[in-house]
Amino acid sequence: MEEGSETQTSGAGPIVSFEKIQSLLKAKDDTSRFVGLALLKSVLENGQLVEDSTAVRTLWECISPKFLDRLLRAGRNEKFSQSEAKDMVDLAVAVLHTFTILLPEEVRKESRLTKRTAPLVNALLKRSVAASYLDRGFANTISVPPKPHLSFFRYW
Repeated sequence: MEEGSETQTSGAGPIVSFEKIQSLLKAKDDTSRFVGLALLKSVLENGQLVEDSTAVRTLWECISPKFLDRLLRAGRNEKFSQSEAKDMVDLAVAVLHTFTILLPEEVRKESRLTKRTAPLVNALLKRSVAASYLDRGFANTISVPPKPHLSFFRYW
């Protein structure tokens, strides 16, 4: 990708720049953050940036943990339709799943990820998406802390 460019085109359509995704993820408004997360999910699922561990970590650090938590709790928020809430939860779960695969082990042990365990499990238990991610061992990947502790259970 050309550095600094907003988009490029490929045979499959436009490719959004790393910088554009970063700026959307760092935005103050949730709509921009949601768009940035959706673009990031698409980019990572298409294999773009996957081999660049520095870019993956940089993008991970651009994502607001509080925003991810709000998305994971969207199913309990009556201000959203069921469809909107499902989309929000599914996006957060998919992004967390992707990063648990791509991030190095030392980063996965950091609280930025491990503190998403309780909201993630609560969301998975309430959503149909639970079976597909639990079958892949996703909950185990994120919930096994570097040192055993009971902080997970304080949310129950």
